[in-house]
Amino acid sequence: MAEKREELKTESLEEEIEEIKGDLRRLFERILPPREVRDEVLKNLYTIELSFMKIIKTLVDYKVQTLEELTREKPKKKSKKIEIE
Repeated sequence: MAEKREELKTESLEEEIEEIKGDLRRLFERILPPREVRDEVLKNLYTIELSFMKIIKTLVDYKVQTLEELTREKPKKKSKKIEIE
């Protein structure tokens, strides 16, 4: 008897997204018969994804800029001597 061992495979987020996209594509093929309509819907889905990526990029760029400003060395202020009578 040969024992079969199942390996537990953890799916990455990218694989899950591709799987969801495939499911959506198959769903649209069934509910949106004309190819032109289906292509337009898919184009809009890609536009939505692109918009989310641009939003995330903008937020990350802002945070990086803020952190860079905090880590920059500020010039030391020189103290002035005040004469006291």
